[in-house]
Amino acid sequence: MRQHAIFSSRNLKFDHKNNSGPNSALRISGISLLSLSIVTCLIALSIIIITVSILPIFVPGYASSSLNGSDMSSSYANATTYELVREWGSEGDGDAQFVRPHDLDFSPSEDKLYIVDRDNNRIQVFDKNGTFLFKWGEEGEGDGEFALPYGLDVDKEGNAWVADRGNNRIQKFDAEGNFLLAFGSEGEGEGEFRELRHVGVDDQLQNVYAVDSDNHRIQKFDISGNFVESFGELGDAPGQFNVPVTILIDSNGDLFVNERGNERVQKLDTQGNPILMWGEKGPAQSQFCHSEHLAVDKYDNVYVADPQSDPGCSLEASIKKFDNDGKFITSWRVLPAGEREADPEHLAIDTEGNVYVSERGNHRIQVYQPGVG
Repeated sequence: MRQHAIFSSRNLKFDHKNNSGPNSALRISGISLLSLSIVTCLIALSIIIITVSILPIFVPGYASSSLNGSDMSSSYANATTYELVREWGSEGDGDAQFVRPHDLDFSPSEDKLYIVDRDNNRIQVFDKNGTFLFKWGEEGEGDGEFALPYGLDVDKEGNAWVADRGNNRIQKFDAEGNFLLAFGSEGEGEGEFRELRHVGVDDQLQNVYAVDSDNHRIQKFDISGNFVESFGELGDAPGQFNVPVTILIDSNGDLFVNERGNERVQKLDTQGNPILMWGEKGPAQSQFCHSEHLAVDKYDNVYVADPQSDPGCSLEASIKKFDNDGKFITSWRVLPAGEREADPEHLAIDTEGNVYVSERGNHRIQVYQPGVG
């Protein structure tokens, strides 16, 4: 067959007297074979390109969805299905064990996942696949010690800010858990807290927001911990709060706060002026029951952990996903552990759309992967 792949000028014989009609291609044998080979290759290449382009559309799961940083071929922005792909943890005080895990957040490069191990009064750090890396903290009032830590936020420089609820203060640590700063005390005045639940730092590293739950307000500090202002009071009108739980900041700098007392989510500007709100108590799509944590993905979609655990509620815990204006997108059930119902607490979402859930009732972390297509 090799002789067909070698073309000599001696084979290129043109019949100038009759070089048209149905037999003309046969009179130019070398050119005909060469042309036919090129056309065949082009057709085959076109088929390959078209096939690769449409496979992600017609074959579910064809696109890569690894938890190790591979790009997905389709956006998860409007994903409506989520599948449990990984879980780890059990009850205890050993490495990778928890007693009521709470908030969790990624480092900027997502090489570390920080998890508040509440009742063990410590922070544990893992890679995104659940491999234990290190830990710090113990019960106490000193620097780097905790009393029922609750919320956590990792800023753009990789520093970990912890809402030390029992000590009514915020503590700041570097990426390795070394103590840097603390501020706050118990009370109702400026810079004082009653049931501090969460902390959020803006991307510009200028402002720190603290959820002062039992004072029904949000307090704002500069990056050094100096009080700037507060907004909110007890009530159900826009801009008022009834037991606020979490604060999240989207890519536009707007604030999202959920309230357990009013069972709703409010969107506010950086001065606390209300923009919109949604939710009420119940089991329906845009209703909540004992709502816990919020999370925002890179598309600014908002996720709510909804345990449905209060008397009269459905008792079917779920994660609910909304767009940035509060329009419902989807929800999925948080899977129980045998006969023991799930009790989701806090959420973290990586850049691939995987949703990490601290499931405090069963002392474990679950990872739900979005379906794309």
